[in-house]
Amino acid sequence: MRTNSLLDPQLSSLFEGAPNPAFTLAALPMLRKAMAGTPIAREDLHVAEHYLDREDGTALRIVVIRQRSITGPAPVVLHCHPGGWILGTPETSTSTLVDIARNLPCVLISVDYRLAPEHPYPAAHDDVMAALQWIRLHAKAHDFDDRRIMLVGESAGANIVAGIALRCRDEEIDDGIVGLSMVYSPLDDRTTSRPVHPFAGSIGLGAEHIRFAWASYLGNLPSDNVSSYASPGRAVGLRGLPPVFLATGAIDPVIDENLEFAQRLIRDGVSTNLHVFAGAPHGFDRAEDAQVTVQLRKLRREHLGRCLAL
Repeated sequence: MRTNSLLDPQLSSLFEGAPNPAFTLAALPMLRKAMAGTPIAREDLHVAEHYLDREDGTALRIVVIRQRSITGPAPVVLHCHPGGWILGTPETSTSTLVDIARNLPCVLISVDYRLAPEHPYPAAHDDVMAALQWIRLHAKAHDFDDRRIMLVGESAGANIVAGIALRCRDEEIDDGIVGLSMVYSPLDDRTTSRPVHPFAGSIGLGAEHIRFAWASYLGNLPSDNVSSYASPGRAVGLRGLPPVFLATGAIDPVIDENLEFAQRLIRDGVSTNLHVFAGAPHGFDRAEDAQVTVQLRKLRREHLGRCLAL
C-alpha cells in the first residue's frame, strides 16, 4: 500500500519521485558508486586513515576523526556505516560523523568493513571486532579512553553493532563498551518470511530490498542455522547489554522488529531509549535539514553524552 499521505512533508523532496532501483547483483557496482559518499575532511577536524592487517593478507581501513582542539585521552565512538551489508563506506556517513565529531569531545572511528555478497557473515562482524581490539591495543599511543567506548551504527551498521555487543557479553570480553546507538536496524532475518507491513516499505527501501540484503549477508534464506551475532533478534536473551538508543521511522519496513527488540530489551532489564519518527521511511536522515533529522541527531548526541559521561 502506498503511504505518501503518511510521509513527512519535509522528506517529500528526498523520497517522492526519486529513483528506487532494485537490489540485484548486476546493479551492485552502480549502487556502490552512488553510495560511496563524500570526503570527511573538515578544517576543524583531524581525519586520519589506518590500515589493520587481516590474516588473509588484505588490509582493513578505519577512519579516525577528532576535533583538533581535543587534548588527552578521549572516549571513542566506534561507528558502522549503513548500506544493507552490500553497500557503503565510512564516507557514506560523512554528515553523521561530522555532526558527532563537532558536537562531542570524542574520537570517532568508522570501519570500512567488507561487503556482501562477496564477503558474507562473519566478514563484516569480524572486521568491526578487529577494530574494537585495535582500539584497546593502541589506546595509549592514540590517546583513546578505552574504558568509554560507544558502538554506533545505522541500518546494517546498527545490526553489526548489536551483534558485537552480544558477542562481547557472551565471551565476557572486557571491552569498555558503555552504550549502543542503533538507527533503523534490520535485526531479525526471519522477518523476511512474514507478511509485508501494510504501511511501511512502499517509499524508499522496501521488503524486497531487505530480503536481498539479508540473503547476501547470510548466504541463503531462509535458514534455521543463523547466529544471533548476525541476526540479533534471534538472541535467546538480551540481559547484560549496555544502555541502548533505538530509533526508526514509523513507515520503515524494519519498524516491527525494532519495536519487538525494544520490548525485549526492556523486559530483560536493559536501559532502553526508543524513538519512532512519524512519517519517516528508511534512511530519512539523509534529509539533513528536515526536523526529524535534527531531532534524531540531538537525541543521539544526548544519549552518547550520557553514556560517555561527557
